[in-house]
Amino acid sequence: MYHSDKKDTCDKEIRDVIWFKEQLSKRLNKEIEVEEIGHESILLEHDDADAELISKEKLQLFPNPFLAHYFIYEDENDVWICVVVTDESNQGIYYEGWFNDSGEVKWD
Repeated sequence: MYHSDKKDTCDKEIRDVIWFKEQLSKRLNKEIEVEEIGHESILLEHDDADAELISKEKLQLFPNPFLAHYFIYEDENDVWICVVVTDESNQGIYYEGWFNDSGEVKWD
């Protein structure tokens, strides 16, 4: 059996359901279960992007098409959405936006 001492050299943080759960749990100061989260990853053309979640100005910075990851969680008070746009090949982050029923959320 071959054993390598090489370490993982990828320093990109992956934005997935576990990441969203941890981030939102920390920000809302409550425990959220993975099963309570909806998610979807989709390859979109610029014309297909939701202007309420990704502005036209931001779109100009993305390749066309681009990979968008959507996460959604609903509690008794709000619906929380996170949109992450990544590079399709190496998961480099172009954009991360957080929203609730009131609009875009700026976290401290």
